[in-house]
Amino acid sequence: MKVVTILGSPRKNGSSSTLAKQFNETAIAKGATVKTYNLNTMDFRGCQGCMVCKTKQDECVLKDDLTQALKDIHEADILALSSPIYYHSITAQMKAFLDRTYSFLNPDFFNRTDPSRLPAGKKSLLILTQAAPESSHSKVAEEFNYFLNFYGFKENETIRVCGWAGDNEADLIAENIPRVEEVADKFIK
Repeated sequence: MKVVTILGSPRKNGSSSTLAKQFNETAIAKGATVKTYNLNTMDFRGCQGCMVCKTKQDECVLKDDLTQALKDIHEADILALSSPIYYHSITAQMKAFLDRTYSFLNPDFFNRTDPSRLPAGKKSLLILTQAAPESSHSKVAEEFNYFLNFYGFKENETIRVCGWAGDNEADLIAENIPRVEEVADKFIK
C-alpha cells in the first residue's frame, strides 16, 4: 500500500499535522510506504487557469515542488489530507494545493461518466482541526469530500477535532489518536 500525506498547516507540529503523522506511523507499522509533503515548506504556485491540462496534456504544466506530489497521488492507494481551519476554511497552502488538483480531471469532466484521470479504488482520510465548536465550519469537510468523490475516491473518512482552546489541544489530540489508528487499520489490510 502506498500512502501520500499532504500537510496543510503552517505549524510543523500543529494538531492537524500531529494527527496525520500518527496516521503515517500506524500505516508504516502495518507495512505501507508513506510519502509526506509539508505544503508550507514547499515552493509552488497555485493553478494559473491556463487550461493546458485540459487542452494539450493530461497533467499540470507547472513544474515546481508540487509536481512530484501530484504524480505520487496518481500512484498512491491512500491520500491523507490534513489542515487546520483558519478564517472559516482550510489554510491558504491547502487551497493552493487543491486548486492544482484540477489537473486530475479529464476535459469536459462535467459531462463524462469518467471525470477523473486518477485510477479508481483510492481511499482518502481528511483531518481537520479547529478552535471553533463542532457546529461551526461543517461545510469545509463537505466541500473537500465533494472533490474527493468527483476524483473517484470512494472510501473516504473524515476526522474533525473541534473546540481546542490552546490549553486542551494535547488532550483533544490524544482523544483522537485511536480514531486515526482505526482508520489506518481499516484502510491498510
